[in-house]
Amino acid sequence: MEGIPQILVAVVPIYCLMVVGGGLRRARVLGPQMDDGLTKLVIHVLYPALILDKVLRAELLRDFSVVAWAIIVGFAVIVIGLMVALLIGRAIGLRKGTGWRSFTLTAGVQNYGYVAIPLLMVFFPENEAAVLGVLFTHSLGVELGIWTLGMFILRGKPMKSPREFISGPMVAVVVGLLMVLARVDTLVEHSKVTQFVFEIFLNLLHWLGLAAFPVGLLLIGTVISDVLGKERYSLRIGVGSILVRMIVMPMVILSIAKFLPVVVEFKQVLLVQAAMPSAVAPIVYARHYGANAAAAMHVVITTSIVAIITIPVTIAFGRVWLGL
Repeated sequence: MEGIPQILVAVVPIYCLMVVGGGLRRARVLGPQMDDGLTKLVIHVLYPALILDKVLRAELLRDFSVVAWAIIVGFAVIVIGLMVALLIGRAIGLRKGTGWRSFTLTAGVQNYGYVAIPLLMVFFPENEAAVLGVLFTHSLGVELGIWTLGMFILRGKPMKSPREFISGPMVAVVVGLLMVLARVDTLVEHSKVTQFVFEIFLNLLHWLGLAAFPVGLLLIGTVISDVLGKERYSLRIGVGSILVRMIVMPMVILSIAKFLPVVVEFKQVLLVQAAMPSAVAPIVYARHYGANAAAAMHVVITTSIVAIITIPVTIAFGRVWLGL
């Protein structure tokens, strides 16, 4: 179990920031009136800057097969996760009106951002840009799965318009990939002026991207604080979420990493994805679309707490099994 302290050092501060966000909400420092502006800042400025910074530095993404596998597997993992969560939700007795839809979306989607990114940075610092670039490309397929099948399950109807799929992070991934495939970095090398400007641009993206983590995690903490305690904790939702996220899906994702012909960097991404708790964003989606936000929050809290134990176990086992 070598590396457990290292894993905990990377994971615990992430959840501490969420707790700080909740505390700031209760102390009325981050009031509800600030939510809209800060959310737009994270979604449309800070997170896209982080994505562009890493994608533009990832030469590995010049290989179209790497990009294709990352997107396809991202979509497939979400579809499988949602189907597993749907079936387990039924098995534990959830039905429409009891949080079944919120449970399915939240338990079926792994964290692919605020928890996964720092873990990848800690474990694979020697090729950080490449690994994170692949992760963000992978997230394009993840988002596609969420905003098609995931939202159909949550809302009971498909998207009204493809524009609902468009967001700052997704635009950043697509623009970044196009720039990498066009080899913009080599084009600017022909002129010292353009090279100088491009370096300034990358440094600006880097500094903006650094702010995405703390601001985003603080906001997540405020959302959890708003929902926490409004409904009694559901043990069956907690048990069901552990079955989906900590037992079934790690085996599925590690098997994909083991048997598909993907590059080492993508195997590293999938290793961390297999260990992840549920994504936090579905709490926001559930509240926005009138679903059971409390059920979504119970899934997130349960898997996040249990993940402190299961992340080291899954990563330790996965590194041996995948030869990483």
